[in-house]
Amino acid sequence: MPIELGTFNVASIALGFLGGIVCHYLAKARAAEERQISEQAKAAASFRAAFAPTLAAIDFSKKHRNSDAPPLDVDEALKKAFFQQATEFELFRPYVPKNKQKDYQKKWDEYYEEVWNYGFVATTFNTDIEDPWKVYKDLIHGLLQFTQV
Repeated sequence: MPIELGTFNVASIALGFLGGIVCHYLAKARAAEERQISEQAKAAASFRAAFAPTLAAIDFSKKHRNSDAPPLDVDEALKKAFFQQATEFELFRPYVPKNKQKDYQKKWDEYYEEVWNYGFVATTFNTDIEDPWKVYKDLIHGLLQFTQV
């Protein structure tokens, strides 16, 4: 016969204690998961923000290409933002799923090649590309697609 402690027996006390331990660890795991999601969201926002000046420069250049607005040196804008983008690229890398790491690197290599080795002027004047602005926007959006959860 179990030892009785008032209206509770040892088995019910043990089950209550065990339930408390399980709830504690489930809450702890959920808090860690929420922290990870929050960190990923911050890293994604920072990664996207690194490309905002470049996208603005591309849009401005395209919009005002045939106007009296002062010309914008898109190559300078691209290269000026490049090192911040490279930093954010590496900081965001841990949040990219393992099965997408190669694609992530490939998209960066394509962007790097176009920005650093060719440049906007070369893309515009030395090729038969009809919309060089779209080339850069597509490259950037190809990278930013990894920030979508």
